[in-house]
Amino acid sequence: MPISSALAVLAALLAAAPAAPKQSWDSAMKPEANAQFWPRAALVEVDGKPAGRGWVLLKLPDAAQSLRVRVSAEGFETEETVVEVERIRNKQFFLALRPAGFAQKLDPLDAAGMARAAEALWKAGRAGEAAEYAEQSLANGNTPLANRVLGDIARSRGDRDGAVRFYTMYLSIRPDAPEAADIKKYLMQDRPGDITLPAQ
Repeated sequence: MPISSALAVLAALLAAAPAAPKQSWDSAMKPEANAQFWPRAALVEVDGKPAGRGWVLLKLPDAAQSLRVRVSAEGFETEETVVEVERIRNKQFFLALRPAGFAQKLDPLDAAGMARAAEALWKAGRAGEAAEYAEQSLANGNTPLANRVLGDIARSRGDRDGAVRFYTMYLSIRPDAPEAADIKKYLMQDRPGDITLPAQ
Protein backbone atom coordinates (compact mmCIF):
# COMPACT_ATOMS: atom_id res chain seq x y z
CA MET A 1 0.00 0.00 0.00
CA PRO A 2 1.41 3.40 -0.91
CA ILE A 3 2.47 5.53 2.03
CA SER A 4 -0.15 8.17 1.25
CA SER A 5 -2.91 5.53 1.31
CA ALA A 6 -1.62 4.10 4.61
CA LEU A 7 -1.65 7.55 6.20
CA ALA A 8 -5.18 8.13 4.97
CA VAL A 9 -6.36 4.84 6.53
CA LEU A 10 -4.62 5.70 9.84
CA ALA A 11 -6.20 9.13 9.89
CA ALA A 12 -9.62 7.60 9.31
CA LEU A 13 -9.14 5.11 12.14
CA LEU A 14 -8.06 7.85 14.52
CA ALA A 15 -11.05 9.98 13.58
CA ALA A 16 -13.41 7.08 14.24
CA ALA A 17 -11.88 6.21 17.64
CA PRO A 18 -13.84 7.56 20.61
CA ALA A 19 -12.17 10.53 22.29
CA ALA A 20 -10.60 9.88 25.69
CA PRO A 21 -12.78 11.27 28.47
CA LYS A 22 -11.48 14.56 29.83
CA GLN A 23 -10.29 14.57 33.44
CA SER A 24 -11.62 17.18 35.76
CA TRP A 25 -9.07 19.40 37.51
CA ASP A 26 -9.90 17.78 40.86
CA SER A 27 -9.44 14.25 39.57
CA ALA A 28 -6.18 15.12 37.82
CA MET A 29 -4.68 16.66 40.97
CA LYS A 30 -3.46 14.09 43.47
CA PRO A 31 -4.56 14.93 47.03
CA GLU A 32 -1.75 16.07 49.28
CA ALA A 33 -1.06 17.82 52.56
CA ASN A 34 1.60 20.37 53.43
CA ALA A 35 3.08 19.01 56.68
CA GLN A 36 5.38 21.04 58.93
CA PHE A 37 7.31 19.65 61.86
CA TRP A 38 9.55 21.05 64.58
CA PRO A 39 12.49 20.79 64.95
CA ARG A 40 13.25 21.23 61.27
CA ALA A 41 15.79 18.38 61.36
CA ALA A 42 13.15 15.90 62.58
CA LEU A 43 12.85 12.70 60.57
CA VAL A 44 9.33 12.16 59.25
CA GLU A 45 8.14 8.63 58.48
CA VAL A 46 4.80 7.80 56.91
CA ASP A 47 3.53 4.24 57.25
CA GLY A 48 7.03 3.13 58.17
CA LYS A 49 8.81 4.79 55.24
CA PRO A 50 11.02 7.92 55.41
CA ALA A 51 9.20 10.91 53.90
CA GLY A 52 11.67 13.74 54.55
CA ARG A 53 12.66 16.15 57.28
CA GLY A 54 10.95 19.14 58.81
CA TRP A 55 8.79 20.31 55.94
CA VAL A 56 7.16 17.54 53.91
CA LEU A 57 4.58 17.44 51.15
CA LEU A 58 2.54 14.34 51.98
CA LYS A 59 1.09 12.56 48.95
CA LEU A 60 -2.21 11.09 50.07
CA PRO A 61 -3.19 7.75 48.49
CA ASP A 62 -6.80 7.63 47.34
CA ALA A 63 -7.50 4.26 48.90
CA ALA A 64 -6.02 4.98 52.33
CA GLN A 65 -8.33 6.02 55.15
CA SER A 66 -5.50 7.04 57.47
CA LEU A 67 -1.73 7.44 57.66
CA ARG A 68 0.58 6.55 60.52
CA VAL A 69 3.00 9.46 60.92
CA ARG A 70 6.09 9.08 63.09
CA VAL A 71 8.36 12.05 63.85
CA SER A 72 11.66 11.70 65.69
CA ALA A 73 14.77 13.75 66.47
CA GLU A 74 17.68 13.36 68.84
CA GLY A 75 16.99 15.11 72.15
CA PHE A 76 13.22 15.13 71.62
CA GLU A 77 10.31 12.88 72.57
CA THR A 78 9.23 10.82 69.55
CA GLU A 79 5.66 11.41 68.41
CA GLU A 80 3.58 8.86 66.54
CA THR A 81 0.03 9.57 65.46
CA VAL A 82 -2.62 8.23 63.12
CA VAL A 83 -3.93 10.95 60.82
CA GLU A 84 -7.22 10.65 58.95
CA VAL A 85 -6.63 11.40 55.28
CA GLU A 86 -9.89 13.32 54.87
CA ARG A 87 -8.99 15.72 57.70
CA ILE A 88 -5.74 16.85 56.08
CA ARG A 89 -6.54 16.53 52.38
CA ASN A 90 -5.22 19.66 50.61
CA LYS A 91 -4.64 21.33 53.98
CA GLN A 92 -1.74 22.03 56.33
CA PHE A 93 -0.69 19.67 59.09
CA PHE A 94 1.53 20.77 62.01
CA LEU A 95 3.34 18.89 64.74
CA ALA A 96 6.02 19.97 67.23
CA LEU A 97 8.11 17.48 69.18
CA ARG A 98 8.55 18.01 72.90
CA PRO A 99 12.12 18.52 74.08
CA ALA A 100 13.30 15.52 76.14
CA GLY A 101 11.85 15.84 79.64
CA PHE A 102 9.41 18.61 78.65
CA ALA A 103 6.08 17.54 80.10
CA GLN A 104 3.68 19.85 78.27
CA LYS A 105 2.16 18.65 75.00
CA LEU A 106 2.98 21.11 72.24
CA ASP A 107 0.85 22.75 69.58
CA PRO A 108 2.95 24.69 67.02
CA LEU A 109 0.18 27.30 66.85
CA ASP A 110 0.31 27.89 70.63
CA ALA A 111 2.68 30.85 70.94
CA ALA A 112 3.12 30.58 74.72
CA GLY A 113 3.77 26.84 74.68
CA MET A 114 6.34 27.10 71.89
CA ALA A 115 8.08 29.92 73.77
CA ARG A 116 8.37 27.77 76.92
CA ALA A 117 9.78 24.91 74.82
CA ALA A 118 12.25 27.35 73.24
CA GLU A 119 13.44 28.40 76.69
CA ALA A 120 13.88 24.74 77.73
CA LEU A 121 15.93 24.07 74.59
CA TRP A 122 18.06 27.16 75.17
CA LYS A 123 18.79 26.09 78.74
CA ALA A 124 19.71 22.62 77.42
CA GLY A 125 22.31 24.18 75.12
CA ARG A 126 20.36 23.56 71.91
CA ALA A 127 20.49 27.07 70.48
CA GLY A 128 19.53 26.20 66.91
CA GLU A 129 16.35 24.37 67.85
CA ALA A 130 15.57 26.96 70.53
CA ALA A 131 15.64 29.64 67.83
CA GLU A 132 13.31 27.58 65.60
CA TYR A 133 10.76 27.17 68.38
CA ALA A 134 11.01 30.81 69.44
CA GLU A 135 10.54 32.02 65.85
CA GLN A 136 7.47 29.81 65.51
CA SER A 137 6.17 31.27 68.75
CA LEU A 138 6.53 34.80 67.37
CA ALA A 139 4.78 33.75 64.17
CA ASN A 140 1.64 33.26 66.27
CA GLY A 141 1.97 35.98 68.90
CA ASN A 142 4.44 38.54 70.22
CA THR A 143 5.39 36.53 73.29
CA PRO A 144 7.91 38.23 75.59
CA LEU A 145 9.66 34.95 76.42
CA ALA A 146 10.35 34.15 72.75
CA ASN A 147 11.83 37.63 72.28
CA ARG A 148 14.09 37.14 75.29
CA VAL A 149 15.25 33.71 74.12
CA LEU A 150 16.07 35.05 70.65
CA GLY A 151 17.84 38.01 72.25
CA ASP A 152 19.92 35.64 74.37
CA ILE A 153 20.78 33.50 71.35
CA ALA A 154 21.75 36.51 69.22
CA ARG A 155 23.88 37.86 72.09
CA SER A 156 25.68 34.50 72.47
CA ARG A 157 26.44 34.51 68.75
CA GLY A 158 27.83 38.03 68.75
CA ASP A 159 24.88 39.31 66.71
CA ARG A 160 24.44 42.62 68.51
CA ASP A 161 21.87 44.03 66.07
CA GLY A 162 19.68 40.96 66.51
CA ALA A 163 20.11 41.00 70.28
CA VAL A 164 19.19 44.70 70.47
CA ARG A 165 16.09 44.15 68.35
CA PHE A 166 14.74 41.25 70.41
CA TYR A 167 15.80 42.63 73.79
CA THR A 168 14.20 46.00 73.03
CA MET A 169 10.93 44.27 72.18
CA TYR A 170 11.19 42.13 75.29
CA LEU A 171 11.66 45.14 77.58
CA SER A 172 8.83 47.02 75.89
CA ILE A 173 6.50 44.17 76.88
CA ARG A 174 8.12 43.30 80.23
CA PRO A 175 9.78 46.49 81.55
CA ASP A 176 9.86 45.00 85.07
CA ALA A 177 11.46 41.71 83.98
CA PRO A 178 13.98 40.20 86.45
CA GLU A 179 16.67 40.42 83.74
CA ALA A 180 15.85 44.03 82.87
CA ALA A 181 18.89 45.55 84.62
CA ASP A 182 21.35 43.18 82.94
CA ILE A 183 19.76 43.64 79.54
CA LYS A 184 19.72 47.43 79.85
CA LYS A 185 23.40 47.36 80.80
CA TYR A 186 24.12 45.33 77.69
CA LEU A 187 22.06 47.66 75.50
CA MET A 188 23.91 50.72 76.84
CA GLN A 189 27.35 49.35 75.97
CA ASP A 190 29.21 51.07 73.15
CA ARG A 191 29.13 49.14 69.91
CA PRO A 192 32.40 48.39 68.10
CA GLY A 193 33.05 51.36 65.86
CA ASP A 194 30.95 53.75 67.92
CA ILE A 195 32.51 57.15 68.51
CA THR A 196 32.25 58.44 72.07
CA LEU A 197 32.23 62.23 72.26
CA PRO A 198 34.12 63.71 75.22
CA ALA A 199 32.08 65.54 77.81
CA GLN A 200 32.13 69.34 77.45
